[in-house]
Amino acid sequence: MTETNDHVLAQPPSEDEAAVEATTAETAAAAETEPEAEPEVQAAVESEPAEEPEVQAAAETEQAEEPANETEGESPTEPEAEAKPAGEDEPTEEAAPAAEPEVPLAPSAVPFAAALEAKNPVEGKVIGWNKGGFHIVSEGVTTFCPRSLMELGNRPKPPAQYVNNTYTFHVLEIKEAGRRIVLTRRPAIRNERKRALDEIRAKQESREPVSGKVTSVTDFGAFVDLGGGIGGLVHRTQISRTRSGEPGDLLKVGQRVEAVVTKVEKKNGKRSSRISLSMKALEADPWKETAKGFTAGEQFKGKVVRHSEFGLFVELAPGLDGLVHTSQFPIGKSMSAPEFAVGEEIEGWVVEVAPRRRRIALSLREVPAGDPWKDLGKQYVEGAEVEGKVEQVSRFGIFVELEPGLTGLLPMSAVKGADGNLARRAYHPGREIKVMIESIDRKRRRLGLAPPGSQLGGTKTDYKKYRQRQKESSGLNVMAAAFAKLQQPK
Repeated sequence: MTETNDHVLAQPPSEDEAAVEATTAETAAAAETEPEAEPEVQAAVESEPAEEPEVQAAAETEQAEEPANETEGESPTEPEAEAKPAGEDEPTEEAAPAAEPEVPLAPSAVPFAAALEAKNPVEGKVIGWNKGGFHIVSEGVTTFCPRSLMELGNRPKPPAQYVNNTYTFHVLEIKEAGRRIVLTRRPAIRNERKRALDEIRAKQESREPVSGKVTSVTDFGAFVDLGGGIGGLVHRTQISRTRSGEPGDLLKVGQRVEAVVTKVEKKNGKRSSRISLSMKALEADPWKETAKGFTAGEQFKGKVVRHSEFGLFVELAPGLDGLVHTSQFPIGKSMSAPEFAVGEEIEGWVVEVAPRRRRIALSLREVPAGDPWKDLGKQYVEGAEVEGKVEQVSRFGIFVELEPGLTGLLPMSAVKGADGNLARRAYHPGREIKVMIESIDRKRRRLGLAPPGSQLGGTKTDYKKYRQRQKESSGLNVMAAAFAKLQQPK
């Protein structure tokens, strides 16, 4: 180990080491003779790397090599002499500007410096791109815009879509005395979106329609580009009054549409660009005029458009649907019947028209022209035997339709030997049977029925006849007593 060190020390110093020793000696001598000038010299030395990156890199390389040279060829006392320039008497911040030379701004960068100071926009055309961003020509000068600053949200489009297009930019910074100018498009996008959103808000208040292009269609609606980076959604229920179907059948990507702004959503008290649109608001409301052409009791013809848990919806006219409730299906028919499939045409009767409630009730059973309860007729009296049709069987009885709008109940207890299952098989819907009218309740619109040939005891009819006989009998007795009194001698 000693021989190795002696051998190393015996070698003559290299040119680099000699230069380092000479520099160190000169620096130490200058420090002893002119200690007051050291901050300015040191400031000048440190300011040079800021202007010339290549010089700075070379200095860093030399600094990285110096420790090895010191270990091999210099005495242990020499590092103390070199430690002074590295850490002692560092120049103050006030001395740096005085030593840094002012580099004049390139004439081509003057307009950009003015735009940066005034925060004014500049126009630029995209002429190319690289991995980091885009090359922009503005005012005859080639500038640069980082890729992340071309759009908001750090989601730029494919680079080729920007080439040869002119956009509005803002100057972000000017480097290297104007030889490098960096632009950003984000402030211009924000300003454009704010103006577009203000215009949309104004049109919402005035109910003025907006126009745009369909960008995508989903199961729940269509997205529309309104310009200025603002997009809106037309929900599937707001596409059309007069046409029904899936959004993809009604709208196509690229189609130009008009709509009314129904809502501009707010977030944290500020308006955002989430907008709800309605295309059907521009169509005439069929409930105001078309619905007047339908009256209760008349027949209708329409197309089944959809099913629900409680019935069928039938399109009577474009944008005008009526409902057939499950209770209004033909006797013995259900919603699963092939003739009630979506797209099939059906016929029936209008039960009720309520434009204010936007409702039309329909029936596939014949609707009476008048109210059958107001005048039951002579054949519907207690004790009369009539014919009817079974509507349905419930756990407490059998409902029998005597005529359209007039239904009675045959209690399950009156059916001989019939439990629930047997009654459903024996009295299936649509079967015609004979029954006897047991009771009539006009106020509650109820008819009590009994099997034919039943012995009806204590009916309301019998009671009425008894009361009538009592009145007649009591009246005659009073008159007879008065006549007998007159015949008595005075």
